[in-house]
Amino acid sequence: MAYAPQADPAGLVDKLGERYEIARTDIKKWAAGMPVQAALDAIDNIRKRHPFESGEVQHVTVRLANREVPIVDNREMPDVCLQHIVAVMLIDTTLTFRSSHDKARMRDPATLRERAKVRLVPDEQLERLMPRRQAIIEITLVDGTQLSEHVDAVRGTAHNPMTRQEAVAKARDLVTPVLGTTTCAGLIEPVFALESVKDVRELRPLLQRTSANDPT
Repeated sequence: MAYAPQADPAGLVDKLGERYEIARTDIKKWAAGMPVQAALDAIDNIRKRHPFESGEVQHVTVRLANREVPIVDNREMPDVCLQHIVAVMLIDTTLTFRSSHDKARMRDPATLRERAKVRLVPDEQLERLMPRRQAIIEITLVDGTQLSEHVDAVRGTAHNPMTRQEAVAKARDLVTPVLGTTTCAGLIEPVFALESVKDVRELRPLLQRTSANDPT
C-alpha cells in the first residue's frame, strides 16, 4: 500500500524485522481466478464428507460477494468463468492448470450439461465481509439430498494456509509439463532448503528447459 493512490510510505518499514509479508502471501490452491477459489474449496470440502458423482447433481447454487459476481459470471475465459469451472470440478472431482485453461472444453456437451446446473447469485452479506473472499455453495442431488458449505477462509490464504504437501502438488502440476518430472522433483527439494544451498548457480540447470527434460 506504499504505492497506492493514497500512499503511506511509512508502510514500507512498518514492523520491519517483526512482520514478514512473505509469510502472509496468498497462494492459490486451484488454477483459476481468485473469486472462484472459495467455491471450489466448498465443493471439495462437501465431497470429502459426502462423495457424489456429477450425474447425481440436480443443481448447484453459488453465492459470492456482489462485486465478485461480474468478474466470473459466464466469462469467455475458462479459468475465470465460474459456471464452467464448477462444471469441470463436478466432472473431474479436481482442477488442474490444464483442465482450467482448456477453452475447447467450454463447448464440450458433457461439460455444458453440468454448467447448465450452476446458478451464480450475488450475496449482500458476503459483500459486507469483503475483502475476505467467501462463498456459500448449495448442492441438490437428484435424490433430494441437500448439501451446503460456507467457506470463510480460502485455502492457501494466510487465514487458511496450504500444507507443504498441497503446495508441492500445486508446483508439480505447474512445473512438470514444462520442465519434466525429473527436473521438477530435483528443483522442489533445494527450494525448501535454500538456506543450505552453497551457490545459487546450482539451481540454474533446474530452471532451464532442455531437450533432455522429460515432459512425462
